[in-house]
Amino acid sequence: MQIGLPTWVIVATGLVMNVIAALMTNFVIDGLGEKAAVVEETQSSNNQLIQLTWQQVDALERRRETLLIILTTQEEGRELSKMLVSQLLSPFSDMTDTPLDMANINKIMLGIDQQQDLLRNKIDTLYLDNLQLADSYREIVSSISNYRNLALFLQILGLALIMARDLSRKPD
Repeated sequence: MQIGLPTWVIVATGLVMNVIAALMTNFVIDGLGEKAAVVEETQSSNNQLIQLTWQQVDALERRRETLLIILTTQEEGRELSKMLVSQLLSPFSDMTDTPLDMANINKIMLGIDQQQDLLRNKIDTLYLDNLQLADSYREIVSSISNYRNLALFLQILGLALIMARDLSRKPD
């Protein structure tokens, strides 16, 4: 059984399929690849921010320990220098003038706790953002895979149609 299509129509259809596959690869797949790269970069940036923020939380805990050591080893009635107190309480702008003594220890510890809570909330937010970005990345990679498969299918089918030209020649 023969199909009544001229050979040039079949070849032209094959060429069109190959051109569509090439354009799809060039524009759609590359565009999605750039999108995926942006998502990965954002995730990496968030991970760095999470690490830096954890370091800040840890630094505040070390500061707490230092303050407690200073307060427990400080001699009664002896005041610490203003410069030392100012450095120790520098992360807490509202406490830089607070005397460092046992009477103010609860206020200082509360300030450290509040600062750590803010930092932990920031970490939580960044982590949740990363989870959403991971989902988005998986969707983009899945789309890239689907488009690549479609482009490959179009190329193979297009080449098969182009090769049909050789099959349609009648032997002499």
